[in-house]
Amino acid sequence: MSATSLNFSDDSDRLDTSFASTLRTGVPTPDGPSVAAAAALVRRVAADPTRWRDLVRYGQGDERWYARLDVDPEHEVWLISWLPGQETGLHDHGEALGAFAVIQGALTETTLAPDVVPGAVRRVRRRFAAGQVRGFGYEHIHDVGNAGGQPAISVHAYAPSLTAMTRYSLVENRLTIVSSDRAGVDW
Repeated sequence: MSATSLNFSDDSDRLDTSFASTLRTGVPTPDGPSVAAAAALVRRVAADPTRWRDLVRYGQGDERWYARLDVDPEHEVWLISWLPGQETGLHDHGEALGAFAVIQGALTETTLAPDVVPGAVRRVRRRFAAGQVRGFGYEHIHDVGNAGGQPAISVHAYAPSLTAMTRYSLVENRLTIVSSDRAGVDW
């Protein structure tokens, strides 16, 4: 299936029209950013190849390629391409919630769940194919990558705009902070 023939339609059109107004406060309130609004935004952008098709490039080795499509204090949207084997590593999005839509190929998201050992966590993996959307709330920790054999393309939205990210590793099944990055300083 080509990227231009993907069907991202659902009832998100209703949500999409209010995205900007739902992002004003920067805090999760009934009138603030919502995962549904972020998901509606990535659906809309993914379904409009004129906004991203001519921009797609691919990184090399472990380096993903990405381009910011839109940014303001209330939200930002990124286009990311993934060669087989490329991944983000475990990270969060600071105080932002978000969503991503897979346009081409497939991505695997690894999240963490409590293990039977107190304080320990286990990995939970979920595959998202072209046409699927994944929304996530505040404090969501995940690793996203291309575990398949073909390149992948995705659109990501964050609300409010990303200002910080924390990177993690698992040491003996316990989450450990590796670094804390700030927008304008570390990226």
